[in-house]
Order: sequence, then structure tokens, then C-alpha cells
Amino acid sequence: MADNKKILISIPENLLKELDIASKNDNTNRSDFIRKSIRFYLIEKRKIEIREKMRAGYLEMSNINKSITEEYSKGDYEDFLSYETKLLGSE
Repeated sequence: MADNKKILISIPENLLKELDIASKNDNTNRSDFIRKSIRFYLIEKRKIEIREKMRAGYLEMSNINKSITEEYSKGDYEDFLSYETKLLGSE
């Protein structure tokens, strides 16, 4: 606890009442409840940021995969037409 710093914050009265009820239900005091809440918030915020980066990465990869598939599909179709044309020409 020696590393703890005291801060002064302002919160609406209704939120203070909810804080008191929640901290009482958790058998703790305001300071401990607020510390845990801040840690929880920071962890959850970090998870959301990671999920958003992963989502952006998956979307980028899906666009890359789509363009690769379209490029090779077009080449395969052209190869197929060339093969069919040669096949018909040999008959």
C-alpha cells in the first residue's frame, strides 16, 4: 500500500450511492472497489482493442484472399477455354 497515491475525484451522488451499495455487497471499501473497477475496466478495454485489431486484420486478409482467388479463378477459366478451344479444333 506504500505505492498508493491519493486522488480526489468528483462523481454524481446517484453513482456514489451505487458505489456504496456495490462495495458493501462485495464486503470492501470504496477505495478497494474503485481500484478493482479501474483494473477491470483497463483489462476489458485492452481486450476490446485487441479484438478490434484482430477484426481489422481478418478483414484485410479476407480481401487479400478474395483478390488472390479471383485472380487465379480468372486464369483457370482462361486456361479451360484455351484447352476447350484446342480440343474442338483437333476434332
